[in-house]
Amino acid sequence: MASVAEVKTMSTQPQKSPSPPKITAEQEVYDRMINRQDRLLEASAKATSVLLTVENFDEAIDTALQIIAEGADCDRLNVLEGNFDAASDPSSTVPTYHTAIYEWARPGMIRQMDCPEAARIPSAGIEAFLERYYLNGDGFGGLLAAWVEPLRSAYAAVRVQSSYSVPIRVKGQWWGVLCLNYCRAAIEIGAAEVAVLRSIADCIGSAIDRDRSQKIMLQAEQVRVAELAKANHVLDRTVDLLATDPDLNRFLDYVLKAFAEQFDAPLIQYWENPEPGDVAYLRLAYSNGQILTAAELPNDCLVTGIPVQHELDGYGNFQTRQRYYVIEDIPTDPIELALFSPLNFDLEKWCTEHGIRKMINIALGWSKKLTNSLLLYFPSGRHLSGQQIELMCALAQQVTLAIQLTQLAEIKQSEAIARAQERAARESVAELVKANTALKQSLDTLATDPDLDRFIGYTLELIAEQLDAPRIEYWVHSDLEDRTYSYLTYCQGQILKSSDPSAQVGLDVTPFLNIPLKVGNTNIGTLAIYLPTHRTFVGQAIELAHALAQQLTFAIELTRLAEEAQQAALLQERTRMAREIHDTLAQAFGGISMQLQAFDYFAATQPEKAHTHLLSAQALAKDGLAEARRSVWTLYLETSEYEDPARTIAKFIEQTMSRQAVPIDLAIDGSPRPLHPDLGLNLLRIAQESIANALRHAQPQTIQIRLSYSPQNLQMTVRDDGCGFETQSPSPGFGLMGMQQRAARIGATWHLVSQIDRGTSITVTLAHPETP
Repeated sequence: MASVAEVKTMSTQPQKSPSPPKITAEQEVYDRMINRQDRLLEASAKATSVLLTVENFDEAIDTALQIIAEGADCDRLNVLEGNFDAASDPSSTVPTYHTAIYEWARPGMIRQMDCPEAARIPSAGIEAFLERYYLNGDGFGGLLAAWVEPLRSAYAAVRVQSSYSVPIRVKGQWWGVLCLNYCRAAIEIGAAEVAVLRSIADCIGSAIDRDRSQKIMLQAEQVRVAELAKANHVLDRTVDLLATDPDLNRFLDYVLKAFAEQFDAPLIQYWENPEPGDVAYLRLAYSNGQILTAAELPNDCLVTGIPVQHELDGYGNFQTRQRYYVIEDIPTDPIELALFSPLNFDLEKWCTEHGIRKMINIALGWSKKLTNSLLLYFPSGRHLSGQQIELMCALAQQVTLAIQLTQLAEIKQSEAIARAQERAARESVAELVKANTALKQSLDTLATDPDLDRFIGYTLELIAEQLDAPRIEYWVHSDLEDRTYSYLTYCQGQILKSSDPSAQVGLDVTPFLNIPLKVGNTNIGTLAIYLPTHRTFVGQAIELAHALAQQLTFAIELTRLAEEAQQAALLQERTRMAREIHDTLAQAFGGISMQLQAFDYFAATQPEKAHTHLLSAQALAKDGLAEARRSVWTLYLETSEYEDPARTIAKFIEQTMSRQAVPIDLAIDGSPRPLHPDLGLNLLRIAQESIANALRHAQPQTIQIRLSYSPQNLQMTVRDDGCGFETQSPSPGFGLMGMQQRAARIGATWHLVSQIDRGTSITVTLAHPETP
């Protein structure tokens, strides 16, 4: 049995003076080892470049493994990931088993991933071996007989004669194993080759970790952006409806449908608990895609009324409870049983018929008085995120506001009719009209003016006008700064920043009304309303001030949601820019770094080969600079400009011809039409790379680009009359690979034709291209 360390010791120990024939044999072995080491080092540089430049990660890792395996002249190379069972000891440092997740095998060789005995290797019985050589060591290697069971049997099952493996570490932690197998002959490798393998293993581990982290972050951000966009659409629609349609029933119909679509709820109910609050009635329901009124619902106890205990054990007083509570299993919940058992109502059967088990009860009310409820029902186990619940509460606040405004209007109207023959009644009617006008003006402003400061100032003026108040202050509470400060002040007909000296002028005011601005249970600010010393606040004025304050709260919350959506859009644009930077500078710097490492390695022993690597580094630097300039030029374009590829390609041709003498012609067949910006961007980048490749390698006399539009397809052809090349070359350049990947990304076909001394043609065909 021989570890990597032991191999290193054996390879570096001085040998006794051998006989002349033995010296020749050992010198031959040594030469083969040096050649294999050189090939492996070159393969390491190429593999690292592939991992940095190829966008499709699975293709990159497969290509990198093939390059390394061919450099080491081995028969199989695979990556094994350590896995912990859910039932494993949390304190264990050794994985429960290792699974082969990536593999390259020479044609005709057994694939370890396809062999049941070797694809998954348990750690039972070899924990000490794994801890010594992989957790704390640099790996293990040797002939098949040197390996311990069950590793020896697993390798024998796939015809291994010798094997060398090194640990893969990610962020300093043991993650898995890189394993190199020889099956045709029992090959022994030296310590220098093992050292190169260790470097490659860490590079592969970092690449896998980076790819998985990027996918997780991208998926989470996409989900959040979609949820924010959907939430903003629903909230905007409810604001528009509330501002334009005075019919409460139509508004409630829309809100229940919005709840069902937004949260995929099979059943939603709207309950009323009128004064004195002893009985709750089901007034409206959404079920199976239909809105059902009380008259259309079954005539059971839900419609006829359910007696409600004021003290609900576990939830507090029914009319002063928290804004919502969640019941995970309705038929077994003690509160639901206490409500429905006296009525002989079979909760289990009812839930089964509707396919539900879970409920969220959202209270509707104002001035600390909760009179109505929205109940949303879901199947068992449905998870509701905090953001979803916040949106539910925001929509519920809209319902509360609509009900409150409707009731306020009805009360005002009733009082006006009852006192129609009295002067006080006429004044009441005037006040009602004034209040309704103020509320509608507030809603109109909220729906049409996106500037929050102007809306706040307008609301302060409305409240001041309605209450004849000489001074109103808007205070902001910041959780981040843990402080409350005055932001805007209405003072004698002017809206002033609180830093303005005019806002500090003293007035003879004493009566003070403080209205908190809340989003759910979170306090975001306060309205402080002052009256002259000889006046007092009356009930109707207070209610109207509360209604306008709720409008203000809703506007502030809408603005916050809009800013979050804007930030999400900015993040998407940054991601696009990062991808462009990765495709240019990151690739170039990675390639230059590996070429310079190879130069440093060969500088002393093989100067000609070192000079070749130096020239390669210079060429990579030149190409990377040109590609970076093209990417920067592309990033300067507005997103909408990508919708017209003919225009953007023409602008690029004009910019390119200003720096070189080869003529570039653009021809357009058919009628151009706008494309989705992502399609236009990728077509532009393919055209850029095609022109750059022709100018860099083909020495053409002319370059032609043709865009052909048809009802079903869009085809782009880039043709040059340069030197051409052999298309069956085993190592296509990264530029060609990048073009192929971009075409695949947008669902297009990519075709290359090239003949020596007759030029090259690249054709991209996009079927049924998506419009903006």
